[in-house]
Order: sequence, then structure tokens, then C-alpha cells
Amino acid sequence: MLGDLTYLLSEKEEYFKVAQSLSGLHQEVADQTGVNAWEKVIGTLRALLPDYEIVRASEGPGKTYFSGNFRALNDSTCLHCDWTPYDAATEDWIINQVTHQAVFNLYMAPVKGGRTWVHDVEWSEECLNFRDPDTYGYRDEIIHGRQNVVVKPEVGDLWFFNSRNMHQVEKVEPEPCPELGLPYRPRLCLSSFIGLLPEHKTGGRPRLILWS
Repeated sequence: MLGDLTYLLSEKEEYFKVAQSLSGLHQEVADQTGVNAWEKVIGTLRALLPDYEIVRASEGPGKTYFSGNFRALNDSTCLHCDWTPYDAATEDWIINQVTHQAVFNLYMAPVKGGRTWVHDVEWSEECLNFRDPDTYGYRDEIIHGRQNVVVKPEVGDLWFFNSRNMHQVEKVEPEPCPELGLPYRPRLCLSSFIGLLPEHKTGGRPRLILWS
């Protein structure tokens, strides 16, 4: 038991150490490109939701979460969902306290394929009956007969969806990317999770916290 606790504490310490080292990443990219994409997304959220406090998740001084991964996902994913109150239920993170969770993706490169399918099946304990023991995801039977939305990655498009819903990503069709010296063009996007801490948890305005 003590060993498990020590591992969890060291895992958190390592996360916050890495998060702190990346705290200036978006400004560094902005200095090179002239655009702070993460700040533009946050500005959009604040304009749409003026009654909400919108901040990076934090557990106090020196414990601010990182938000805004640049991801190059070319392979397909299994059917899965992202719901932190279940995924990290045994760990002590403030993000476990959210009552709703979403994700944003800002697409930054032209690709063929790589679509995201979002299904009208929100995670509940009943979904555990459909867990796929060979992956981190769920069996396809769980989405049979349910509606879905297909997101096609287009440069500059900003998409939000409920990450608690079952979703999956198609494989990108390989094509050369000589301008980057790569044999393939990466499906590059800027992503972050967004979670709601309601008034009774914040003691004030509802708060949207972001993390990656």
C-alpha cells in the first residue's frame, strides 16, 4: 500500500515537473509563427461563455497542469472514450472532480482520411460490460444502431465534442510530405481536455479547467 502511494505521489510530481517545463511552449511557437493558437482557442471559449471562469487546471502553486498538446496522430484508434472521473478514479487529481468533460481539436495540417467518429453513446457503468480486454477501448457492439457524427479534419477547423461519448479515429492515408522531409503528412492538431467544476465545488462562478 505504501509503495502504491509513493508511486502515485512521484507520478504527480513528475507530471507537474514536465508541465512546468512546457509552460512557455505556446509562446515559443507564437514567437516563431506569429500566432498563439492556444490563446486564440481560449479567447474563443471566453467570448462564448462569459459567465464561466476558464483557466488551466491547478492544484496550487507549482502545480498547474499543462494544456494544449500538439499531436500528430496518423494511426487509427480503437473505439474508446475519455472520462477522467472513471479513467483515473483511484488517483488524486483535481481533474477527477469534473462533472462534465469535453475535448477540443484545432486541425493544423491537410490530410487524407483521419476522420473522427463520435457516437451517441455516453460512458456509464453499463459500458464496462463491453470493455475489450485486448485494448484500452470497447467492443463495437456498444454503438450498433446508434447515431454518430463524423468530423473531417480541415485546416483551421476547431471542433469541440463530449469526450465521454464513445469515439474513434480513422487512419490517415499516407502521402509524402517533402516540405518537412517526412515520408508521410502528419495529422497535426492542437488538443486539450476541458472539464466543468460547478459552483458548489468552486464556491463562486462555474469553472472550466483545461489539461492535457
